[in-house]
Amino acid sequence: MATVAFDWDDKLFQNRNRAYGAYFLRKNYVKHTFRALVIAVSAVAIGVAVPFVKAYVESKLGALRKEKRQVITELMEPPPIDKKNEPPPPPIEQPPPPPQRAQIKFVPPQVVKEEEAKREETIANIDTLMKVDPGTRDVQGDPNAIPDIGEIEGKGSQPVELVEKEEEPDPSAFIAVEKEPQPVNMDEIKKRIGYPPLAKEAGIQGKVIVRVLVGKTGKYEKHIVLRSPHKLLTEAVEKELPNLEFSPGIQAGKPIKVWVTIPFDFQLR
Repeated sequence: MATVAFDWDDKLFQNRNRAYGAYFLRKNYVKHTFRALVIAVSAVAIGVAVPFVKAYVESKLGALRKEKRQVITELMEPPPIDKKNEPPPPPIEQPPPPPQRAQIKFVPPQVVKEEEAKREETIANIDTLMKVDPGTRDVQGDPNAIPDIGEIEGKGSQPVELVEKEEEPDPSAFIAVEKEPQPVNMDEIKKRIGYPPLAKEAGIQGKVIVRVLVGKTGKYEKHIVLRSPHKLLTEAVEKELPNLEFSPGIQAGKPIKVWVTIPFDFQLR
C-alpha cells in the first residue's frame, strides 16, 4: 500500500480560493528562500574575492610591463654620436702660478785694480765709520723732571685707590643670599605715604608692588614698578621710596647689592 505524503498547504487551503495567490506563495516559499540564500552567499563571496583577484591581476600585469620595458631597453641601441656636433671638452683649469719670492743674487767678487774700482763699492775703514752719526744715541734725561700723568685727585701723600665700577645685578635674576635686606623704617614710610585723597574718593584700591635695588650700605638706589592699580597710588609710593632704608644683603659674609620686592597695600575700610 503506497504512503501518501501529508501536505499542510493543501490541508490549509482545502476549502479556500487557491487562485488568489497566497497558496502559490506558500507552495514556492522554500524554493524562493533557498534561491535567495544562494544568490546572497554568491554575492558576498564575489565581493570578498574581487579585491584579491584585482590585486593579483595588477601585480601580474605590472611584472609583465616591467619585463617588457627591460627587454625594450636591452634591445635599443644607443644613438650614433655625431662627431661634427660633438661639444668641445671643457677647458682644463690651470693652477695659479706660485707667488714669486724675492731672491738675492750673490755675485762673486771680481778682482780689479784700485784705480778702476768704483768709489761706492769700496769698504769704509774704521776711522771713517767713527765719524758717521749712527742715528741713535744714549741721552741723559733731567732727573728733576716730573712726568705728566694727568689730573689725579689724592689726599696728601696717601696712594690713590682705583675703584672698579660694580656691575648692577639683573632685576629678574635670582641671587642666593645668606641674609636678605630688611626695611628698618617701613612704618614711617607707610605713614608718610598714607592714602591719597583723590584715590580714596574715587574708590581706588589694590597693591602697588615695587622692586627696589638695595646698595651695600642698605641705601635705596633705584626701583622698578612691577604692578599698580592706578597712577595716583604709584606716585604716592614712588615719592617716599628714596627715604626707605634697609639692612644690607649678606652673601659669603660680605654685603652685596641685591633687588628686593616690596608690596604696598591700599584697602578701603
